[in-house]
Amino acid sequence: MENSEFQPFYQLNNSDTSVLVDCRQRLPVIFYVGPRLEHFDVANLALLDRHEAPASLPAEPPIALLPDITSGWLGHPGIAVRRGLQGWQLHCVLQRVSQSQCDGLVLTATCAVTQVSVLYELALPAAGDALSIAVTVVNDSSSEMLSLDECNLTLPIPDHFSDFTDFSGRWGLEFQSRTQSLQQVAYSRENRTGRTSHSGSASVVVHEERLSATHGHAFSCHLAWSGNHCLRVEQLVDGRRYLQLGELLAPEEIVLSPGTAYSAPVVWCCFSAGGLTGLSRCWHRLIRAQFPTVAKLQQKPRLVQINTWEGHYFDVNESKLLGLIDQAAQLGVERFVLDDGWFCGRNDDKSSLGDWWADTKKLPRGLTPLVEACSRNEMEFGLWVEPEMVSPDSDLYRSHPDWILSHESAPQLLARHQLVLDLARPEVEAYIFDSLSALLSQHPIRYLKWDMNRDIHQAGNALGHPAVSGQTRALYRLLNRVKTAFPEVEIEGCASGGGRVDCGVLNYVSRFWPSDTNDALDRLSVQRGFSLFYPPELMGCHIGPETCHLTGRQHDLTFRAGVAFWGHLGIEMDITTLSDHDRATMMLLIELYKNHRQLLHSGQPQRLDRPKEEMGWGVVSTAQEEGLFGHAQLMSALRPFPVRYRFQGLDKSAHYRVQCIWPPIDSEFLNDHVASLQEQKLSGDVLMQLGIALPIRKPESVLIYYLSKA
Repeated sequence: MENSEFQPFYQLNNSDTSVLVDCRQRLPVIFYVGPRLEHFDVANLALLDRHEAPASLPAEPPIALLPDITSGWLGHPGIAVRRGLQGWQLHCVLQRVSQSQCDGLVLTATCAVTQVSVLYELALPAAGDALSIAVTVVNDSSSEMLSLDECNLTLPIPDHFSDFTDFSGRWGLEFQSRTQSLQQVAYSRENRTGRTSHSGSASVVVHEERLSATHGHAFSCHLAWSGNHCLRVEQLVDGRRYLQLGELLAPEEIVLSPGTAYSAPVVWCCFSAGGLTGLSRCWHRLIRAQFPTVAKLQQKPRLVQINTWEGHYFDVNESKLLGLIDQAAQLGVERFVLDDGWFCGRNDDKSSLGDWWADTKKLPRGLTPLVEACSRNEMEFGLWVEPEMVSPDSDLYRSHPDWILSHESAPQLLARHQLVLDLARPEVEAYIFDSLSALLSQHPIRYLKWDMNRDIHQAGNALGHPAVSGQTRALYRLLNRVKTAFPEVEIEGCASGGGRVDCGVLNYVSRFWPSDTNDALDRLSVQRGFSLFYPPELMGCHIGPETCHLTGRQHDLTFRAGVAFWGHLGIEMDITTLSDHDRATMMLLIELYKNHRQLLHSGQPQRLDRPKEEMGWGVVSTAQEEGLFGHAQLMSALRPFPVRYRFQGLDKSAHYRVQCIWPPIDSEFLNDHVASLQEQKLSGDVLMQLGIALPIRKPESVLIYYLSKA
């Protein structure tokens, strides 16, 4: 060891988890993340270290947090810098380590030749099992610039893990899980969309082969970042495996002036010894404890809202909207959100982005009558905006065509008839903030649906430099400025649906729109992938039209409503066309949601293993006093009678009443099922080990159960 001012190992503990950091070589290594170690002894390390591999270096290059090539590392670089021809071989050496009393570790490594320092900050909060890792790279030179090409956090994968799962998809079908075997190849996914993307978030789970909902070890990581990123999983020729997460940087995108620093996006890590349910609990605890926007949601119920988009699109006017507000109030809706089509000249998606004032032809008295109507009906008023974009056909663009991200040598690329504003320009940030501030100051608007409907294809600024990294940080500054000035305003994060869902933007938003599809069948898989990481109070779930506008598939209201129940409930359809029967059904579901939302948005998640033609899930209160469980029949069953439904997360010694609370009784089989549950008191261990018989159900139907201690 080149410096002996620190211990060979450091241990971080909380109630359930231990993290061991190996400092025996010149760079820090995450040696272990898993169940708490009560009796770890450095003397035992001789039994854990690998022997020298044949035909290789005498000392095995470590899988350091930021491995560099001077260590002999032959995997993908963790860090790469350039300072002329002589400054590309970074050789950082650990210099200082400081440990807080329980949950923190700060390590500093420096390279004397290249004049670079790297600061590592690790934290294991007492609330939850999550480890956070933050890295800062500092240019220590007093006179020379430093180019940073790579900064990818690197973590070893335990050798008993055989598989990994990532989350990919597309617009309208996000968060689809995909499991693959770890092999002697590299799996790499690079995102250049300028946002988190629909095709894959920067999240990965590595795990044992037989991972189930309740059994098996798993380790997951997430990059808290809303811009370009890279994810890599690789097995080296020596058999070791590692994963990498980091911001994907363009050439010369990060150039550090003397004395300045680059802070990499934080990586969050969770471990579970209890399968996917344990992993999901860890993430939900983390997000509820560490993000103030989420913690604040516990102060009031998540309001039932209606959004005008799929019901009316651009066809809005004062008279129609006033009628909708009154009808929504009669259904029990608590927030009215006016989507696209309300601002100056906005009759389709070809114009007006950037001109953020009410269209006087549609709304001759502005937003005031709508806000007042909501107030009379004891409803909040919300508004759709897309502040990062501009339409070529707009007053803003005609006045400031130079405010966009583009490249002078290439024609401008339109997507959805719009261009991207350069948020890093102070005058652009000022214009957007002033426009939003005017709206929020003039009216008691309590909710903004903040949309972002295109990728950033020409990611360059007016100086000709790559701009995504700066654009992402500028977005965070703008959101923070709005939140600081208007703390009572809740912001929904939307990006053509689930194109920007991550823990970076979660510092500023209080709700995600996981997908633009309201198809209830597709939504089940979207919601299952989303809910592994994010708690249900963040998951926007809307009851859409009978015929889904994206897929053309038709579903009855009981199925659409039963699926939408499981997040933050909303309606997105033309409620003026509801039959009396459907209106009554909608009111029943809304009342059911209001009765149970406190449990739904505070309890512990439960993931159930079911046959491929079914899906099961639930939530149980922390005290195990009550629970909600869902069962979906996705397709026709391969057997005439369903597999018994086994609940999870209950107090095995307590007795529970089980009620089937959805749908309203609609068949002979369901009638008999509901009757058989009445007055029954079943123990938790019986419900978890033996379960209950399910009624025969048609495909594309859903049941909701409520359990309460007898």
